[in-house]
Amino acid sequence: MSKPNENTTTSSVTTENNRYFNEYANGFGYLNSIREFGAEGKPERYAAQVSVIQGPADNVHYEYHDLVISSETVLGVVLEHREAIEAEDANVLIRFNMANPRAKAFIYKQGERAGELGAAIGGFLTRIHSMKINGEMVYEDQRTFDDHEGAPQVANG
Repeated sequence: MSKPNENTTTSSVTTENNRYFNEYANGFGYLNSIREFGAEGKPERYAAQVSVIQGPADNVHYEYHDLVISSETVLGVVLEHREAIEAEDANVLIRFNMANPRAKAFIYKQGERAGELGAAIGGFLTRIHSMKINGEMVYEDQRTFDDHEGAPQVANG
């Protein structure tokens, strides 16, 4: 519950640290595309489509994730390498963290499955640890974070 500071009146709003309970996951995947979206009157946001690599190394499969970019650091890296991400002949491999995975239903719009119901994992792309384009390391996040007991969890990495 919010309490006014000694130096404020009761009509003033005080700022508190919000606490969040998030589910986190990490993985490797191919960053296939990015898209902009937003509602009228609100700032544009970005989402990344990632084909996450799953399974044993000799028999992998891919799971489609549609992740809202929730970090300015991640957005900067993605926009810096946008040309390669959107290129047909480039492979952009990322090691990443995500928060709050959830199932999302969609309908295929084209191809042999057009009109069929599909599912993807949604969530928030909170951090890119590393990015390789066609096997060449182009980004590595060297930041470290202290994990203090009682510190608020946030979805911005």
